[in-house]
Amino acid sequence: MSDPSQARARQSPQPQNSSTCLPEALRPQEVHQQHQQQVPSLSSAKGAPPSTSTDRPTSSIFSRSDSAPVHNVPMRVIRRPLPSELDEDKVLTFMEEMKGGDTFTPIELVKVKSPLKINPTGPPQVFYFAMGGCHRYEATKRLGLETIRARIIEVPASQMRVYLGAGSPF
Repeated sequence: MSDPSQARARQSPQPQNSSTCLPEALRPQEVHQQHQQQVPSLSSAKGAPPSTSTDRPTSSIFSRSDSAPVHNVPMRVIRRPLPSELDEDKVLTFMEEMKGGDTFTPIELVKVKSPLKINPTGPPQVFYFAMGGCHRYEATKRLGLETIRARIIEVPASQMRVYLGAGSPF
């Protein structure tokens, strides 16, 4: 996104969602008020019935689902496997707008369960990869916020090889 205003969206309050993709141990103790909101879909904002997945753009893995919930994900669990090229002015603008109380569009996270177990008797290790939203992520990190709003999609570990190539740990 080249225009900072494209990353922000008007938000409407939503009741706290009890289901989450995050394990209990990773859930933040305190959630910031601005992070408890969800972006309304374009169809629901206009009062139109939701469209089907076949007539939507597929540029985003979440464009196929109006119901993909927004989670407050701890920054400490997010990995950024691909280096970002940041526009410093854009990051600084986002930081100022976040400090002013603006709520931004959730970033998109890929959740991967590792097929290799560190503890053979325990559950598989889970990784959260941020593949986009680099300016929102960097602004949140620099401000020292504990969580970032994100939509999470589960992806098989084998699929991550496509994105990470030889550097894939899976």
